[in-house]
Amino acid sequence: MEFIKVKEDHLERILKWRTSEHVTRYMFTDIEYSIENQKKWFEKISNDETSKYWVIKAKGELIGLVSLNNIDLFHQRAYWAYYIGEEKFNMVGAMVGPYIYNYAFKQLKLHKLLGEVMAENVNVRKIHLMHGCREVGYYKDHIFKYNKFHDVYIYEMLSSTWEKHKEKYKKYIGQFEE
Repeated sequence: MEFIKVKEDHLERILKWRTSEHVTRYMFTDIEYSIENQKKWFEKISNDETSKYWVIKAKGELIGLVSLNNIDLFHQRAYWAYYIGEEKFNMVGAMVGPYIYNYAFKQLKLHKLLGEVMAENVNVRKIHLMHGCREVGYYKDHIFKYNKFHDVYIYEMLSSTWEKHKEKYKKYIGQFEE
């Protein structure tokens, strides 16, 4: 798997993914299909030193997006999130975590990664647990979407916890373009 830094060439594809029903249903916000707004988003993330965004490439195809956000080098932590935009690659999504954990803990020397997942996104919640994340708890009625409130579960992975899994996931070293 490769992780290519988001470039302007990717914006239309990312917008298509981000506004597709299978992705947006689990996102905290909904966005309109606007290439102009997408360019503004790109400018914002390009100038944000506390975030990194990559498109995910697997089997020669661009399949989704992964990011590290709110990177705090003093406290050695960050949040991470991803989605698979190409539905035929949904199963590959289960393996994005090990790549990002190996990168964050080995390359960036972070101590902790955090993630937040809408309660209804049961598969991603299971994936976090499968990789060894600790379910910290949840925010009750945290997101208002589809005319109702949704709970959001919080997950954390410590570098020391990931170290216990390193043998199982040692081959999941990706190329992360800087």
